[in-house]
Amino acid sequence: MRLLLLLLFLLLHISHSYAAGAAARAVTELRALIAVKSSITDDPQSYLSNWNATTPLCSFAGVTCDLTGRHVTSIDLTNFTLSGTLSPSLAHLRFLQNLSVAANDLSGPIPTELAVLSNLRYLNLSNNVFNGSFPTQLSQLKNLQILDLYNNNMTGELPVSVTELPNLRHLHLGGNYFSGQIPSSYGRWEHLEYLAVSGNELSGKIPPEIGNLTKLKQLYIGYFNSFEGGLPPEIGNLSELVRFDAANCMLSGEIPPEIGKLQRLDTLFLQVNALSGSLTPELGTLNSLKSMDLSNNMFTGEIPASFAQLKNLTLLNLFRNKLHGRIPDFIGELPGLEVLQLWENNFTGSIPQKLGSNKKLQVLDLSSNKLTGTLPQDMCSGNTLQTLITLGNFLLGPIPESLGKCESLSRIRMGENYLNGSIPKGLLGLPQLTQVELQDNYLTGEFPFTDSSISANLGQISLSNNQLSGALPASVGNFSGVQKLLLDGNKFSGPIPAEIGKLQQLSKIDFSHNKFSGLIPPEICKCKLLTFVDLSRNELSGQIPTEIT
Repeated sequence: MRLLLLLLFLLLHISHSYAAGAAARAVTELRALIAVKSSITDDPQSYLSNWNATTPLCSFAGVTCDLTGRHVTSIDLTNFTLSGTLSPSLAHLRFLQNLSVAANDLSGPIPTELAVLSNLRYLNLSNNVFNGSFPTQLSQLKNLQILDLYNNNMTGELPVSVTELPNLRHLHLGGNYFSGQIPSSYGRWEHLEYLAVSGNELSGKIPPEIGNLTKLKQLYIGYFNSFEGGLPPEIGNLSELVRFDAANCMLSGEIPPEIGKLQRLDTLFLQVNALSGSLTPELGTLNSLKSMDLSNNMFTGEIPASFAQLKNLTLLNLFRNKLHGRIPDFIGELPGLEVLQLWENNFTGSIPQKLGSNKKLQVLDLSSNKLTGTLPQDMCSGNTLQTLITLGNFLLGPIPESLGKCESLSRIRMGENYLNGSIPKGLLGLPQLTQVELQDNYLTGEFPFTDSSISANLGQISLSNNQLSGALPASVGNFSGVQKLLLDGNKFSGPIPAEIGKLQQLSKIDFSHNKFSGLIPPEICKCKLLTFVDLSRNELSGQIPTEIT
């Protein structure tokens, strides 16, 4: 009997001790969360109002507990608009697996005490104002899979200690003030799928060891970094890579042909660098490629014939290089092409006549080249074209009449060519139009009549230096949003309509070098924003109202 009573006593004692221990742990975690709240100096939306001793900690806003309801496993305070610091008391939440305070206004250093959170798998401190260097102690977080420090004020050398986190799959250190070189040890990770060091102050060469990250799917190294040399050929070893952004980071040299091995790549951004040589033909073997931006470099030569294989391409930017030769006809036959920008090169020959026939073209900018021939007829066949810029070439022939029905069109800039014929009917009345530049051509006919339903967003009409004639219709007063109306250097005649006074947004008007006659309409003084008026070299009488001189 005594033995039975003794066993019962021991069981009760163990049970009581366990319950007391659990209660103590719960209190510890509760106190830890209260301490976290005390480090917050501003909570404008009162998201943490229920973080108090009278609320069960598992009911705190943004807090998730395990199935037993005893331990905090996740804290998500993303976009709570909080100010203050991150409390070291988080270290008492030993079962914490996920911690996000992204998109707040938290400052100060990252607490080194977080290093004891051995279960932590997800740590997102992005879009705050944390400062100081990266705590080397965090290398103890061996289970960490995601570390995001994007867009803070972190300084010091790009941390090497993160390479001691063997299970990392996602590392974002971009948008800070880290300096130094990309360590060669960054090639160690066996599971890393996402690496971003863009938007820092890095220098030196890109280490060839970066090619060891064979699981990598996204790599971002550009913007504000200033690397020496070019891309290492080992970049071709990243066989799983889907997105590669190395824009604006002082890269030089040629694109290595090994880049053609990246068969999963769908985005390649190398713009705003000092890359040179010819466009690597191996780029044409990237069958998955959708977006390629090689603009603002020093590439020479012609567009490779291999680019005809890029059947999935939606964006091709080659502007501001030193490319020459013809624009290949196959460019106009790419089935998914939406954006084509080739401006400021030395391209010659005619524009591919099938451009836009895929019914997907949205942006076309071929300006400042040496193109000849006529404009394609089907540029807006899918009614998707928004921007059309061909100024500064040697283009001939008429503006396609189909553009007068292109309701998606927002900007059309075709100045400084040799275009003739009349302005397409309906062009100036398109609902989305904001800018029309047709100056310095050989256009004839009259100013297009427009009704009152035209876009109020049309801010600029430039028809200067053509051969347009006839009277200016009263419907010019329907352009309620126009700020610049430039008709100089034509053969317009007759009176300036009084409806010009309805243009309340007008700041610049140039009707010089025409054949306008009659009195200068006094209604022009109703244009209160006018800062420039030129009516010279006409047959007008009267004076410009003193209110606008």
